[in-house]
Amino acid sequence: MRLLCNPLLGLLLAGTATGVMAQQKPGEETSGCVDSKVLPKLVNCWIDTCDRKESDQRTVPVREGDKGDPVNASIDGKSRSIMYECNDGATPASIVQQTTAALSAAGILVLYQFTGLEGTVTARKDDFWVLVEAASHYYTLTEFMAAPPDFESIIDAPGFAEAIERYGHVPLYGIKFPAGRTELTPDSNAILTEVASMLEAHPDWHIRVEGHTDNTGTKLANQTLSARRAAAVVTALTALGVKRTRLDSSGIGDARPVAPNVSDESRAKNRRIELVKITAQQ
Repeated sequence: MRLLCNPLLGLLLAGTATGVMAQQKPGEETSGCVDSKVLPKLVNCWIDTCDRKESDQRTVPVREGDKGDPVNASIDGKSRSIMYECNDGATPASIVQQTTAALSAAGILVLYQFTGLEGTVTARKDDFWVLVEAASHYYTLTEFMAAPPDFESIIDAPGFAEAIERYGHVPLYGIKFPAGRTELTPDSNAILTEVASMLEAHPDWHIRVEGHTDNTGTKLANQTLSARRAAAVVTALTALGVKRTRLDSSGIGDARPVAPNVSDESRAKNRRIELVKITAQQ
């Protein structure tokens, strides 16, 4: 059975040794700590301690690998942690079960969960992450607002793969088209080659190629243009040896801007091809 190296367990033992936790009566909460609005304290649990960090970095499990070991990703940003103590009947398994159910009901995707002598949950919605670490009848909830990723600086296969692992998608700003056209420009070839290399290194991935535009023109024209551009990228990747069955394409048009359409620079960010990792059910 796996035993995770959880810093929470050491903190619990240290607190018990110094008698800090013994001073707090069941149900009595530490002054100044505010309960989470996203994942309020579980039944028969109460706040013990809390902490905030304006700059924090974590390595968190986001999925299981082929051999069942956790695959980790790094996140940076602001964090708020709350440690809860529960009645003696609580266990890591019950804490994991209850928190995953509550997160799913709140529309926050649970990426990873593990239960053993300790429990772990990683969940995410956009750049907002929720981390749960359980040991004995204690658990720590960390709400983490990750810093916006610098997608424009990613230009190679390892960078694309890391972004997809971390965020589930990555825009390819190096893919270019003439204005209003669907033919790929010659300088797109380098990025396409890197994407093909990434997919060769991850043969189990199924990718949706999405086309996006700015808001210039009509909705119908933008949707049609984005669909044809996405299809052109799929054709190019297939020519580079990627199996067609691993690729879907979709035209999103101007429905999902990543920047306000108020300047040439922001509109250029909205004109993009994105790769989205999908499952068979999507």
